[in-house]
Amino acid sequence: MNNMADKIIINGKVHTMAQGHETDTIVEAIAIKDARILATGSSQEIKRYVGVNTQVIDAKGNLVLPGLQDTHIHFQLSSADIYHNAVLYDAKNLEQALQIIKEFSEQNPQKEWIRGVGFDPVLFTENELSKEALDNVTGNRPAFIMASDYHNGWANSKAFELAGVKAGSSEPENGRYARLADGSPKGFIYEDAIWHMSRQAPGYTDIELLEAMTFYSKEFNKHGITGVLDAMAPRSYLKNYKALNEQGDLTLRVRCTSKIFAHQPLQPQLDELISMREEYNDDMVSLHSAKFFLDGVMENGTANFIEPRSDNGENAELMFTSQQINEYFTAFDKHQFQLHVHTIGDGAVRAALNGIEAAQLANGKWDSRHQLAHLQVVDPQDIPRFKQLGVLANYQTLWTQPDEENDILINGMLGKERSQWLYPIGEFVKQGATCMLSSDWGVSTFEPFPIIQSGITRQTLGANETGEVNTPQHRIDVQTAIKGYTINAAHAAWRDDITGSIEEGKYADLAIFDQDVFTISAYSIHKTQALLTLLGGEEVYRADGF
Repeated sequence: MNNMADKIIINGKVHTMAQGHETDTIVEAIAIKDARILATGSSQEIKRYVGVNTQVIDAKGNLVLPGLQDTHIHFQLSSADIYHNAVLYDAKNLEQALQIIKEFSEQNPQKEWIRGVGFDPVLFTENELSKEALDNVTGNRPAFIMASDYHNGWANSKAFELAGVKAGSSEPENGRYARLADGSPKGFIYEDAIWHMSRQAPGYTDIELLEAMTFYSKEFNKHGITGVLDAMAPRSYLKNYKALNEQGDLTLRVRCTSKIFAHQPLQPQLDELISMREEYNDDMVSLHSAKFFLDGVMENGTANFIEPRSDNGENAELMFTSQQINEYFTAFDKHQFQLHVHTIGDGAVRAALNGIEAAQLANGKWDSRHQLAHLQVVDPQDIPRFKQLGVLANYQTLWTQPDEENDILINGMLGKERSQWLYPIGEFVKQGATCMLSSDWGVSTFEPFPIIQSGITRQTLGANETGEVNTPQHRIDVQTAIKGYTINAAHAAWRDDITGSIEEGKYADLAIFDQDVFTISAYSIHKTQALLTLLGGEEVYRADGF
């Protein structure tokens, strides 16, 4: 029997992230054969697997980790939106936003619609983002700009005309249009109304989607990422992922969750997900979960709370009724789908936990790994329920950084007491909940190490020990953060049996990094760069000079 390796990695500081240990096992070297890990051990031990055709990779003392996995990301949508449209993430005022759109419009005279993405809804009011302001830089072409949070949008007069939005027109389910006194649209768009507007514009062609995804697959590899969980993928997305894989350009393992709608009957949606799961179920592209939005976002007033807002006494409604939550959750849980639930306010968090509890009472417990994403504010009484119910917590810790403008808004909405429970991941860890770290890209950057550092320090990336800290009681340590991107992330994506740790038999999805994040200052973690990334033992990224 030929036991020689295809590749070995020696002289590394390999954190295996294997389960069952207080920290994790650290070894020097890895042997890889037929896409999988053959053995781990010391460099001397692993050298016995070297044959005539074995490639030897010297890690040069650098950190080796399992390939990082981002378990809440809008990969296909954001790839296309950012690759093909005007990008407004850096716009700090209306003048800058309009200039970006104007330049994009002038540079793309062939485009039927002017599309854009990335304006910060905290920086712009609905009065600023008028349809007339957008008219002035887009001419007679329809224009639609998506906010960075994908919960708000901005359209011009022509777009509203084509969408049939006018005085007296109805509002879409779970969405609305900002309106003038006469009922005509102002320009600003809230929640699911953005998807109604988006559907008016020509969709991306398959070629455009594959082009964008090919580019960003490689970009993710450059940061040591080998797996993602697409947090909102319809059937067409699964088809595109499969096509990208078949042409050899998908260099990420993709798990998917597909959105369920409150205004559509349950059974056809359940049948569709069952069909999609049967069709897409291999180690590169698969669907395993159902996505529910229970509320919106705090910035536009659509988050749901247990108690009304402290500043104005208002509260947004849940996007599903309590009866629907119990019914829909129970149905999907019965068919052994993971539930992936968008929860911003503490009211949405509690409603989701109640729905999962109802499903467990009806169906019995199984290894469901239901997860709640975002968890911006959580009532402390609900934190123990995560471990009790086996519910996972999916956090975007980049958002824990202090942000003066946003913090004034959020703290005013919540009041002093509730503001102490913003993104309380540290308390979740203390109480034994399984936590993942993720990006929610394109809402914010997909780069993992700024996200990791933010969870550890809860300070801005340029800060030091004396800088402002956002609720320091909820900091996490580096081991927890790395688990949130490796073994816990794989667990959440239902692939910890094949990825997430460096153990014999698992896929050789791993990366070498230029800094040891376990020993350096926490304030330097965000500068960490990948040197080499492997997917199934194959090189998908190598830094110049390594």
